[in-house]
Amino acid sequence: MLWLFMYILFGDALVATFEVIVPNKHLLAIRGRPAVLGCEFTSGPDLSSLVITWQRQEDSRVVHSFYYQQDQLDRQCPKYHNRTSLYVSELHKGNASLKIASVRPKDAGWYFCIVNNDKGTGRALIEVTYGALYSEPRLSIHVNSSGLKMQFETEGFPKPEVIWLGEHNQNLSYYLEIHDQIEDGLYFIKSICEAQKAVVNVTFTLKNHLLNQNLQRPVCLTYDEDSTDHVIIVLAVLSVVCILLVIGIIWLAVHKQNKERSSLR
Repeated sequence: MLWLFMYILFGDALVATFEVIVPNKHLLAIRGRPAVLGCEFTSGPDLSSLVITWQRQEDSRVVHSFYYQQDQLDRQCPKYHNRTSLYVSELHKGNASLKIASVRPKDAGWYFCIVNNDKGTGRALIEVTYGALYSEPRLSIHVNSSGLKMQFETEGFPKPEVIWLGEHNQNLSYYLEIHDQIEDGLYFIKSICEAQKAVVNVTFTLKNHLLNQNLQRPVCLTYDEDSTDHVIIVLAVLSVVCILLVIGIIWLAVHKQNKERSSLR
């Protein structure tokens, strides 16, 4: 009776000695880099009964499996082929962490770490968020009769905050295009700011808040407003000259043809 009483009193505590935990319930994965999904469990001396399964929560896709003391990847989702691995040398320490190489946009989501051994069975849930650093902004400048256009282009994820500042740190108006590149899982950003002054001193700022990325690119330049008008005038004159030359050539050809016909008569 005493044994039964002790079991009733402490039985739940004995069963609860087996745990599966994730040290960090959220992981920020960066495009193209490996991601390590941490998972720990109550280990035992015998690994022969150890079964580790990583799977997606939303559809139960198998990401990685380990049992019979080796990887078992027959049921692994094809999108993870040759991209996942466990720290096998640390399994006896209770380390069931999963490494995913070259993170992609579709790797974002919720993952179950499920562990079973001779001490018990348990699972833990971890969320993976995807982000991509924005590339070095590419500057192009376009001059026309109405002024100057400055354009920056870059790619990254998620959607950024874009700001154009004047020389006195005042906010400037600008045009912004954002396109979703489905294959790469990136946003293509194109931002244009116009200026009518001969001296330009502005700063383009892009902030990727998810990855704490802050890009600031100043644009300082001076251009001759009259030079644009001069170019337009020169091009107009050249166009007129070309037209006159064409008319002259046609007139000479017609005149020569008429002269030849007159001589035949």
